[in-house]
Parts: sequence; C-alpha cells; structure tokens
Amino acid sequence: MKKFIYLLPLVLFLSACASLSGNMDYIPVGPQNLSARVADPKAMPVYITRAEITRPWGALGLMRIKNLPNDKEVIRREIERLKKDSAKKGADAIIVNQYFDEEGDPAYPVTLAAYLVKFLDNVTPEDETKIYEYGRMAAMENAR
Repeated sequence: MKKFIYLLPLVLFLSACASLSGNMDYIPVGPQNLSARVADPKAMPVYITRAEITRPWGALGLMRIKNLPNDKEVIRREIERLKKDSAKKGADAIIVNQYFDEEGDPAYPVTLAAYLVKFLDNVTPEDETKIYEYGRMAAMENAR
C-alpha cells in the first residue's frame, strides 16, 4: 500500500505532462527517407511563409500537432519537437502555421501545421534518385 501512495503523485505528474503535448500526425507529399543533413535540429530554420525561402525547395510532407493549449511555452516546445522529427525525415527546414481550432478565438486549442522543406540544392546523388523515382511513380499514377 505504501508503494501505491508513493507512486500516485508520480503517475499524476506524468499524466499532467503528457496532456501538454498534442497528437502528432504526418502526411507524406513527396519522396521519403531522404538523407538528413541537419546535424542539430535546434539549428533548423523555421519559416512562417513560403516567400521567405530564397533557395529551390520541395515539400516532403506535412506534420500536424493538434489540441495544444494556447500557451507560448507549450507552442515553443512543440515547434522544437516538429524540428526534431522533421530532421529525422530528412527535412532541411520547416514552414510552420498556427491555427486556433474554433473561429480564431485564442481561448480554444491550437493546431500547429508544418511543411517539411528539402532544399533541392542540398541533395545527394542518392536523394536525386529517390526524387526521380517518386516523380516517375506519381506520373504513372496520374496516367491511370
């Protein structure tokens, strides 16, 4: 019984921490498993609009984190999480948009959406092959 009493606060604390993270999902829209070039995800550029990017690029996918509390620290932490997971998928940068779930009212939960950006002047020969194959498969799908 004593063990239960000591474990209860820990379980409650971990439950509270888990509730501050939203559910992440990923939608691939380009070739996957490209070479990761970002050694430190914290150094990954974060853009707000496409117009800010001055290099040729393509989108690898879209990551979304839903049901976040409207708290600046939580949003900052979740953007760092987006950067880390995007780097694992081979992204060089992300474009982040923030949405309020109900009519723009800041009292409602927040959704973060991030396009994963791959700079096309930063691809390896192996990545070029994957991009070419992806384009060829997409063309075959569209021909049907």
